[in-house]
Amino acid sequence: MATRVRTLIIAVTVPAALLAPAGTVIHATKPHQPKPPRRPPRAIPATKPRPPRPPWRPPPGAPATAAWRFHWGKPVASDDFRARRLDRRAWEIYDGPGQGGKGRRSPRAVSVRKGVLTLTGRPNGMTGGAAWKRGSQRTGRWEARVRMSRSCASYHPVLLLWPTRARGGVAPKGGGGEVDWLEVADNGTRQKAEFFLHYGPTRKDRRIAGQVHVDLTRWHAFAVEWTSTWVSGFVDGRRWFHTTRRYALPRGRMGQTIQLDWFPEDARRTARGIKGNAPATLQVDWIRMYRR
Repeated sequence: MATRVRTLIIAVTVPAALLAPAGTVIHATKPHQPKPPRRPPRAIPATKPRPPRPPWRPPPGAPATAAWRFHWGKPVASDDFRARRLDRRAWEIYDGPGQGGKGRRSPRAVSVRKGVLTLTGRPNGMTGGAAWKRGSQRTGRWEARVRMSRSCASYHPVLLLWPTRARGGVAPKGGGGEVDWLEVADNGTRQKAEFFLHYGPTRKDRRIAGQVHVDLTRWHAFAVEWTSTWVSGFVDGRRWFHTTRRYALPRGRMGQTIQLDWFPEDARRTARGIKGNAPATLQVDWIRMYRR
């Protein structure tokens, strides 16, 4: 007996607008997936400010001097003050009116004892000063180890370079400049040193200045370096003053002097606790000169 198989055909009508033209390739599309959230930007750590460099200190056993640190070599002149008195062949001791015609510079204010040169200032305005005959040259380096006492503010200890052809006075006659590579003009506590580079004519003297805080009642090595392009000041091998202004640099040979000047009008600035009638002293352990 034969079995009949019926076929059911279902016709589906699709609108023509939904039919793709002949020859069109239809690609399957992936279902839309939401984008993952963006990661927050990485936080950039704040940069820490660099700590200031500590003051330069020499290795144990080495001298705290600019000459040692910067390899200035052998000095061309030096004085360690080992004799009983200041060598008159090497030094000219002042004997005459004081700074600005006030007071008097006397050889009695200059003494040497136990390897230390001492300039002493008295309440009556008598002070001391000396010019180093061997300390003259055109550009160069000088260094000295010094200390001073707390005293009336009227006393100004000074280490300076002065034109060799100029006479005494407040400023070099005829110009020529002046390099005060250590001057102390404070309230008598001796806690601040100043550098003054003077230039220009006598009547219109100008200056470039700098200062450093240091306890000058203790021994310190101060130095100056003078070249054709700059002037620098140092304390214990550390530079604290520098200028490259060529128009302010000295024009000729300079000589080295050590002075304790008297400015009586500054006595009113003296700090409390300092006796105004106590003697003032500027002491020098050694002084050296180098070529440049």
